[in-house]
Amino acid sequence: MTDIRTSSPEHDQYELLAAHGFNETFFGLWGERSDLDELAGLLRLDPHSRRDVRLIQEAATMTDRSVPLDEKDSLWIGPHAPGWSVVISTSSPQAGGWRLSSGHRGMLIVSWHWEIDGLSDLGYYRDGNPVVDIPAFPTGELLPGPVFESYAHGLPREGDKNEGEERLAHAFLTIVGRMTGRFIDEEWFLTPGRAYDLTPIDTQ
Repeated sequence: MTDIRTSSPEHDQYELLAAHGFNETFFGLWGERSDLDELAGLLRLDPHSRRDVRLIQEAATMTDRSVPLDEKDSLWIGPHAPGWSVVISTSSPQAGGWRLSSGHRGMLIVSWHWEIDGLSDLGYYRDGNPVVDIPAFPTGELLPGPVFESYAHGLPREGDKNEGEERLAHAFLTIVGRMTGRFIDEEWFLTPGRAYDLTPIDTQ
């Protein structure tokens, strides 16, 4: 039986997301939780804005180039792998993201905005606190450190001034897939889930 901690995805993880419209901006949060109602509550999402939809459908809305980025206002949550759920958007939730790692749960974040910040560090959180990250060097060097080392087998470590960040984005997503037990593929985009308005409800 193949150990996913050292296996490789069938598709380039970054290129597959880019092909579905996330070539300019992307925010992905993987949380060690399986209850979507609990997930939505922790993110303070308005239940009245819920729309049951597959990721591929909501991705087309999120990445619609006719709508300015600052006017895009939705995120999608759904199951990812046993014990793990995923949050997808073109920008980070405005509230509650850190809560997803409460109760000694793991949480991983991969994001990019090429025109403003480029690729962000791969962040790993637990109990609401950052544990460690992998720096997102603009030239694409992969320095996983001891926590991520066992999940970085076979991934290129050296930089590349032309494709470094995109290759590093693939490496980050591959590490996430190895840690969560599932890589991104076409079937992943067909996962039934829920879309919500990005603006959190007022809990005051």
